[in-house]
Amino acid sequence: MTKNLLYITAFILFSISSLADTFTVNAGNYYYTPEVLTINVGDEVVWINDFGTHNVNGNTNSITNESFGNPEDFFVNSTNVEGAIIYTHTFTIPGTYNYDCSIGQHAINGMSGTINVLPSIFEIVENSETHNTLETAILTAGLNTTLNEEGTYTLFAPTDEAFDAFDEGYLEILLANDALLTQVLLHHVLGSTKMADDIIALDGQSIPTLNEDSLMITVTTDGVMIDNALVTVTDLVANNGVVHVIDAVLLPEQPEVITVMDIIATSPDHTILETALIQSGLDVTLSGDGPFTVFAPDDIAFNSLGGGVLDELLADNDLLTQVLLYHVHGGEALSTDLTNGMLISTVNGSDLTAYVMGNSYMINYANVTSADTETSNGIVHIIDQVLVPNDDDDTSLNNFYELNKEEYLHTINLLGKTVDRNALDKVLIDIYSSGKIIKRFKTTK
Repeated sequence: MTKNLLYITAFILFSISSLADTFTVNAGNYYYTPEVLTINVGDEVVWINDFGTHNVNGNTNSITNESFGNPEDFFVNSTNVEGAIIYTHTFTIPGTYNYDCSIGQHAINGMSGTINVLPSIFEIVENSETHNTLETAILTAGLNTTLNEEGTYTLFAPTDEAFDAFDEGYLEILLANDALLTQVLLHHVLGSTKMADDIIALDGQSIPTLNEDSLMITVTTDGVMIDNALVTVTDLVANNGVVHVIDAVLLPEQPEVITVMDIIATSPDHTILETALIQSGLDVTLSGDGPFTVFAPDDIAFNSLGGGVLDELLADNDLLTQVLLYHVHGGEALSTDLTNGMLISTVNGSDLTAYVMGNSYMINYANVTSADTETSNGIVHIIDQVLVPNDDDDTSLNNFYELNKEEYLHTINLLGKTVDRNALDKVLIDIYSSGKIIKRFKTTK
């Protein structure tokens, strides 16, 4: 497949550049001038008749009677009016367009032309079927404007497969941390245009990136390596530089250290947990050496406690600390380490119980909705309920409910059947007069 054909079939644009230019092609006896024209997406081309009778035929090659295979066809009838506009066309789809004059023997006598329509670097990424994650990352960081504007850039573009092979937890961190994401993305961009031949000529050398770091170029028998990534497609030419496709994500030499607290602090779904940890001072602990495993209730889980109870919990720092510590294990516990019925010790001295059902996990009565986000000092699992210490614990949230004058009504099991409030080894749901509920798993009398 030629580069032109790859270029035509790989990218489809749906937007027109707001900074469009107009170009003129003159037509006379057996010529279009200029014969070859390179423009940007959204630019306009106007054909002017110098003299004679001419048309613009971008459909079927007048010599071979075969389609030009242009990204889109165009054709206009002839005119013999000197100085008249033969045709005007705005090019919105990138690629290579060939055309000729189909009048008489004009084409066979050399009256043909070519127009190369170039997208921006970001438009190449945006319209690639294999760069969806990179597109999302660029949009999230706001770098689409930079990669759309005039410039001389080189982008090493990791594919979706490259991101899929990347650590999922770290990718979530990147997408939630704009500053870090920007630095990682800029580590894939050079401030100058380097075609494939230019890169090969730099074998064994390092090249500076826009994040003020550098990349090492190594030419091997397998191909060209950019740090740890193999270049798989080269020279996708843009109007502001060039794109080379790579099979791995490039990271700066000293990526920022990410802790379990960083995961929580950058998550848009854990603002209440972040506030609670900061208020209790546990944010400092969870930013330390570890290792820790944190079962992190999301905002919906905290809000299900009810506004009054949540406010009072946040106002009682001792109780808050004990409840939070009930969500922290002093070690690393990946989901693959858990077995059904396994007890997990917590920093507040009580145990949690793990339930494993195929690929689903519960911690006490809470579902693990996202597992195994690994960090430099431990693991984060996201859960959908706030975990409650056992009833006989003075720091119990159940006792806290009662202290706030919630009238207990009855207890049911997961099937909705009324059961003994003191039943052991079962998931219990306590119902209160206000309509609030407390889910718990009681293991001791």
